[in-house]
Amino acid sequence: MSDGRTGRVLLIVAVLAVAAAARLTTLHWTPLPSTLDGFGYVALARDTLRTGTFPLTRFRADNIVFTAVLTVVGSLTGERPLYIAQPVVAVTGAASCLTAMALVKRLAQSSRWRHSRTTLAMGVVGMGLAVEGIYLRRTGQTDEEALAFLLLPLFAIAVHRLLTTDRYRRRWGAVVVVLFAAFPLLHTFSSLIAGLVLTGVLAAHLAMIPSRRDAVTALAVVAGFWVYMWGYYRFAEQSQLVVPYVDRISAYPGLFLAWVVVLVATLVWFQRTSARLQRVTIGGAVGLWFLTLGANALQTVFPGTQTTPTGLLVLVAAFAVPVVFAVIGLPRASRDRRLIGPVMLALLLAPIVIVYFSLTASLTPEYYGTALRGQTFVHLPVFVLAGIGIASVAYRRSPSPDGGLGSPKAHSHRLATVLTIVVVVAAVVTMPIAFVNLDTLAFPTGATESQFAAATFTADHVDEQWASDHPFSRIVDLYYPGSTNGTYQPTARWLGGGMKPSCPTLSRASWGTTGAHLFPAGSEKTTPAALGEWRYENDVVYDTRGLDSVYLVRPGGNRTNC
Repeated sequence: MSDGRTGRVLLIVAVLAVAAAARLTTLHWTPLPSTLDGFGYVALARDTLRTGTFPLTRFRADNIVFTAVLTVVGSLTGERPLYIAQPVVAVTGAASCLTAMALVKRLAQSSRWRHSRTTLAMGVVGMGLAVEGIYLRRTGQTDEEALAFLLLPLFAIAVHRLLTTDRYRRRWGAVVVVLFAAFPLLHTFSSLIAGLVLTGVLAAHLAMIPSRRDAVTALAVVAGFWVYMWGYYRFAEQSQLVVPYVDRISAYPGLFLAWVVVLVATLVWFQRTSARLQRVTIGGAVGLWFLTLGANALQTVFPGTQTTPTGLLVLVAAFAVPVVFAVIGLPRASRDRRLIGPVMLALLLAPIVIVYFSLTASLTPEYYGTALRGQTFVHLPVFVLAGIGIASVAYRRSPSPDGGLGSPKAHSHRLATVLTIVVVVAAVVTMPIAFVNLDTLAFPTGATESQFAAATFTADHVDEQWASDHPFSRIVDLYYPGSTNGTYQPTARWLGGGMKPSCPTLSRASWGTTGAHLFPAGSEKTTPAALGEWRYENDVVYDTRGLDSVYLVRPGGNRTNC
């Protein structure tokens, strides 16, 4: 094996190791799922293993694939799904970094780059996505979307290759059929993004004026996916399954269609316009996100939701570094019309479109969540293009001493090293975002074993309605479906200056420091002294010590009404 190939293999191994380790970091403080929704999936897998059948009465339309994965892994390992979910997600999230490296390699091949230059771009992409905070958060959380981040680029590549090559067409067709069928069962929102990405790939294909047969094939695949997706979710609704996000599109169908037209027109236009206009368009679109986030630190853009903490704003600002280099590398993707360029443009434009659809539809908490989830899909294509941008800047051909054009000099290698360090360091700066609560910046995110034990005690011993913050009430609701009597409204009223809860309350010590989590609303807090006095005035029936002490407090007398 040549030294160059050995170095690339070592790079791939290093990226996979760093990415997996970063996504396993939460195991240092808790072996439990790192996000609230994860407790729902492990509960479904637990009950499936126990009964041998899916508990379909508790299923959402997109619970099937991830629940099946956790069930199979739990059956093979003999371990409880509660403790295998995070490692499973860490593996899939790390694998998505390798997918991004493959994308940048294909783009480099279309530009006929040398091996060392291509390896540089791959290293930037792999290491950047391995540690970049927002991408790390979404691909490291126990949620079915982690699988979607891995499969979405593969789906787009498979459709593109099916439409542009005659070699291995049956194999690509088989991959398309499998992902075509699986995506709507995997994740509703990711299926929406997938539909937009495939629409972008279709637009790029039709812009190349294909044969009639190829055009019909392209339209059939993309239109078929939209019809199948909406048909399945319509069937799921009639079957009493919960179908999230779809109503947000159906509430504004004309506006959504208009943004789809913008997606198609932009992608076609990109293949004909100048590099400067491409950079201005994408740079302006993503740059406006930073301005919106900054404005949200002063006044909520979506009324009723949280403002942006200053510390979070500082961390997110570091993401501007890869964005700048992505804008520089963008024209190379638009010039590659057959190999992988259309896939990259579609992956970039689809999440931009869904964010702006959310901003123009309605400034409500629901569309706030849609915009928040949508922007996470832009990070993979941004880093792929950033890797291309850095390699383009560092190895730009410069005059040699004799006045002619020579090969890259030693200073080009030094510049490449410096720029790579800058981007990777910027990604590392954002890394804390993956492990803090976004409303309070409190560390760490997720539930510890002691907190989960407190939630279990409450579910087992409190029959009447009880109060807590959003995470505790959500954990009990998801993991103990027979105990759905928790609510966080009394806590929000109390910490917001209202009456104290007159029912059993599961409280945290952090309510007196960083505040209670009341998503999608902003956090509220009291003082440690007021919290201590409240506990003293009532009966503490359960307490647990840990990173954030938890107390179950029952009011004295007969006051048990929330």
